[in-house]
Amino acid sequence: MLEWIAIITMLIDHIGYEFFPTDLTWRMIGRIAFPIYTYLLVRGLTLTSSRSTYFKRLLVIGVLAQLPFTFLFETYSLNVLFTLLYGAIAIVIYEKIGIIRGIFILVIFGLIMVPISDFTDYGIYGYLLFLLYYFLKEKPVALLIGHVSLNVLYSWNYFDSWNSIQSFSIIATFIIIFKNHLTVVKIPRLFYRAFYPTHLLILYLLSLLIYR
Repeated sequence: MLEWIAIITMLIDHIGYEFFPTDLTWRMIGRIAFPIYTYLLVRGLTLTSSRSTYFKRLLVIGVLAQLPFTFLFETYSLNVLFTLLYGAIAIVIYEKIGIIRGIFILVIFGLIMVPISDFTDYGIYGYLLFLLYYFLKEKPVALLIGHVSLNVLYSWNYFDSWNSIQSFSIIATFIIIFKNHLTVVKIPRLFYRAFYPTHLLILYLLSLLIYR
């Protein structure tokens, strides 16, 4: 069910961004998507039998999505798959070299991400959220506190306020915490993997028909 929630809320978010920019309701609902995608990637990284294959798959999806992402959102930033892949690489290095040196590597990766955040979707926020889900996925109270704190810092940094539309993303963490109470609804793997680049392309083509 988490996969369905992620793709549906992401679609709502992107439809709202492109076709209903003055109606923030679409974007509020859309804040649910990214945290769930992040959690699913963290879980996939933990459970996969071949991390090299997993990384290659993420890279292929990210590359396929880049052009429609660039055209639809009129940006030269890398799409969110690259941000999540960056976090996954940092975690793999952390696991391989031990806790002390690993923490140092995670900090270095974070410091590198700060100046390039404007060129990566979700930037340092996405990287830190990835780490939160990795380290606190089995500690719901700490995870909630961490996510709320991250949202406050993000909102203050970008909007000079402790609160912003990103605050609605905390709903996703509640959904994740209570995921075992959700109805199991399977999703075809190929459909799930292809959805991100495909829906971006379709929305861009629709925008050409309507606006351009």
